[in-house]
Amino acid sequence: MVKPSRPAYVEVTVPLAVDRLFTYVVPPAVEPALHPGMRVLVPFGRTHMVGVVVRPVETPPEGVICRPIGRVLDTTPLFSPALLQLAEWVADYYFAPLGSVHRTMLPPGLLVRKANPTKSVADFWPVRRVRGVVKVHPLSEGPLTEHQRKALDLLSRTPLPVTLADASKRWGLSRAVLEALAAKGHLTVDWVEVVRTPWLSTTVSPTAGFELSDAQAVAVQAVEDRLRQGGFHSCLLHGVTGSGKTEIYLRLIRKLVEEGRGALVLVPEIGLTPQVAGQFRAWFGDRLAIQHSGLSDGERFDQWRRIRDGDVQVVVGTRSGVFAPVRRLALIVIDEEQDQSYKQEETPRYHARDTALMRGRLEDAVVLLGSATPQVETFYAATERGLHQYLALPERIRNRPLPEVHVADMRKEFERRGRRGQILSNLLEEKIGECLARREQALILLNRRGYARMLLCRSCGYAESCRDCSITLTYHRSVGRLLCHFCGYSCPVPSRCPECGKEYLYQVGLGTEKLQEFLAERFPDCVVGRLDRDVASRRGRLEQVLADFAAGRIQLLVGTQMIAKGHDFPQVTLVGVLQAELGLKVADFRAAERTFQLLTQVAGRSGRGEQPGEVVIQTYYPDHYSLQFACRQEYLPFFQREVEFRKRFQYPPFTYLAGILVEHRDESATERKALELAEILVACRDRLSKKNRLRVLGPARAYIERLKGYYRWHILLKGVERRELHQVVGAALAEAGQRKMSLRRVTVDVDPMEVP
Repeated sequence: MVKPSRPAYVEVTVPLAVDRLFTYVVPPAVEPALHPGMRVLVPFGRTHMVGVVVRPVETPPEGVICRPIGRVLDTTPLFSPALLQLAEWVADYYFAPLGSVHRTMLPPGLLVRKANPTKSVADFWPVRRVRGVVKVHPLSEGPLTEHQRKALDLLSRTPLPVTLADASKRWGLSRAVLEALAAKGHLTVDWVEVVRTPWLSTTVSPTAGFELSDAQAVAVQAVEDRLRQGGFHSCLLHGVTGSGKTEIYLRLIRKLVEEGRGALVLVPEIGLTPQVAGQFRAWFGDRLAIQHSGLSDGERFDQWRRIRDGDVQVVVGTRSGVFAPVRRLALIVIDEEQDQSYKQEETPRYHARDTALMRGRLEDAVVLLGSATPQVETFYAATERGLHQYLALPERIRNRPLPEVHVADMRKEFERRGRRGQILSNLLEEKIGECLARREQALILLNRRGYARMLLCRSCGYAESCRDCSITLTYHRSVGRLLCHFCGYSCPVPSRCPECGKEYLYQVGLGTEKLQEFLAERFPDCVVGRLDRDVASRRGRLEQVLADFAAGRIQLLVGTQMIAKGHDFPQVTLVGVLQAELGLKVADFRAAERTFQLLTQVAGRSGRGEQPGEVVIQTYYPDHYSLQFACRQEYLPFFQREVEFRKRFQYPPFTYLAGILVEHRDESATERKALELAEILVACRDRLSKKNRLRVLGPARAYIERLKGYYRWHILLKGVERRELHQVVGAALAEAGQRKMSLRRVTVDVDPMEVP
């Protein structure tokens, strides 16, 4: 009697926030064709899900009855071995479920929580198919109408396939005519796939013949040397605003493309994508793909598949683009590496810069970090610890001067002009007038969207708050409602105070909407545009506003921090900053750094063309060191001052942080859960770490105590060694699980960018 072979097992992730793998039996028929990184349809409870195969295992967990895989959905793995390793690193380092990481790495629609097992395999591949002409058969027999002959002649000279919709839209060919030709045998009409391509509004001509500066040439040579050496290397490209960092990226990537290798370029904001993608499209054409959350699900899938299939060599994307499956990846560029937008705010709470560095290690690629204002930790790692090769660009291209910066002290402005000077100082108003008279352009930064910060009753002091969050609602005049910028709740604008019933409702604070209206009234002969999250959320509006400003159809552009980074508009000779001290009012150890970065970056948008630039910064805190150094564009003195502060109070780069957020709909339950978890953390700290090397701070109420209906408490861990910190957090979570404590609303944030 032949003994039956032992069944094969695999561990699979499912797209749920569950921190575990599930073991399934592999049917003998599919075992040879099944590999890690493939999608499989698996039974899960009473439903079916699409999961990802992680690894084979010899035996199932003890006491677990494993069910068989329902179906294999891919012929080749969706993840390369390096990307599978990267996913596990992200899950381990950021304490995130591996299934959530896999879902983040793939475009929407590939991992489904509830799947119909009767669907065909093709149904789990979200391509778009429409009817189109795939072949022309120029037959002589059979009578044809004039319209049919015209259509047949046109299609015989057209590259096929072409969809019926495109044929109708482009040439006015009716479906009836095409279907009649198909019925007579002159055409073959079948289902064809349509690639959904994102609209790239901004294109520029390649900068052929542009002569690099000496510093640029040195930087290019240094990175090329690293690329030739092979293996992982990281470099920090520290260049003042307008020093030509993008030109360096282009030169490096062009050579890689010629060699058949790939490159990945990350930018922090969607607002930067059209301009950067336009520059790269001019160089690389169809060999370029873009990846960001502003694309439709179909566009994201089609772009991802082009990358995976090797149809493109260059990818420009935002944060999630770090997972793009670029083949033969040789270079990863992180532009504006200091930007907070690289940190994911939902699980998995990964940082794209640090994830890119790990991916570079796994794929033996060079990682190039670029910034005019590097994050303090990055600059320290490069200059003090030697972890990154330091490359400097101390001057602007073509020896263009940095803009002249003026500070308008709004305290004195109020003394002189009272309320008339609350929005624009005399100095900024004069500079705007002079700029417009020269037919040049200006950027005005106000890092607060909406019309007014709140509606306040001047009789009783009541201000409408969000029903689900412990914050006041912002007045948005364009939609006529009060909005919560955290959860999206909105309500109509009351005519009377809901508390006292009186009509004394007063608009407090200034937002971009109100500023746009004010400037349009003050300067009626120019077009005033606005760019903030409200505008960018409408499909196509972001690209349109940037295109209109680049073409000169908008003379004054008001915006939030979206306008502050990366943009290159040669006609901008004036930048104005209102309420420059806004970022300093936040209880965060990075407040001064963020203020310095924002002011330096936005000031750098001025004077990038042939004409010199000016900057006017309005503030009530003119003596703060972050504003002073930003005005003088002095990064090194700022860094030295900031490092002294960080060292004194033991903040990064001298320590490592991990934040733990506890949420619950019941206020007292939130506090009890936070206290118990803090006790567990202290006990694990005492067991695994030296007490003087790891501190457990809290629990305490979060800065926003209630958010989206959940009360919030937070705990902060501060340690000298990264490994110790991870060990303590991991042990505490494990012990909490053993105590049957629900961790569903417990979020771990490793290397947090801000304290909740």
